[in-house]
Amino acid sequence: MIFVTSWDDGHPLDERLGALLDRFGLNGTFFVPIRNREGRPVMAADALRRLDGRFEIGSHTLDHVPLIGLTREECLHQVVEGKVGLEQQLGHAVPGFCYPRGKGNESVRDMVREAGCSYGRTVENFRLDIGTDRFSLPTSMQVFPHGKQVLVRNYVRQGHLVSRFRAFSAGLRSNDWLDFAGRLLDAEWGERGVLHIWGHSWEIEEQGLWHKLEELFAMVATRRPSFRTIGELTTEVFKS
Repeated sequence: MIFVTSWDDGHPLDERLGALLDRFGLNGTFFVPIRNREGRPVMAADALRRLDGRFEIGSHTLDHVPLIGLTREECLHQVVEGKVGLEQQLGHAVPGFCYPRGKGNESVRDMVREAGCSYGRTVENFRLDIGTDRFSLPTSMQVFPHGKQVLVRNYVRQGHLVSRFRAFSAGLRSNDWLDFAGRLLDAEWGERGVLHIWGHSWEIEEQGLWHKLEELFAMVATRRPSFRTIGELTTEVFKS
């Protein structure tokens, strides 16, 4: 099994998240906007540089705005300036990208590719693989206490029902998100699956999930899967 984590929005609490990942020897990809139009703070450049090198940093637009519905010029501005802004802060290329709220249609994906990004991550969940399109990368589950009705609604809305059914059924049988993660770890142990956990550090704080997240990381560390950043995994799988 390959274990992947990614974390959105670049909140200052991402530093706490990075320290927790470090403690258990885990990898992570952090998707960071330059600003957040929703009003949440974003890490300062010095904090971002502290995470860089230890973890992968990816772009999350200039202002953390959904891209569907924008004009072509507005969309390109958000994608390009978000990428360039991070590269100026870090001093190196930032090829990874995550769509705000996971929303990216074919036109948006083409613009992300045109901007020089090498992949785009969505919020499609219940997947135990990396998919077939490097600009529509799925995930397995979010660190958040979703109710069963939300899980069912997401499963139906996001399509790919056959490839997502195994993980979805595990979610329905679970007592909470930590139990869900444990079931996915057990199901994929010894197989060539991808378990991709994602979330927001600010939600982890608001929901009081730090202790359970620590339990999850400890559980993962004892199983010793292969660890990858998203960039590393996409380079391995999509070679051309």
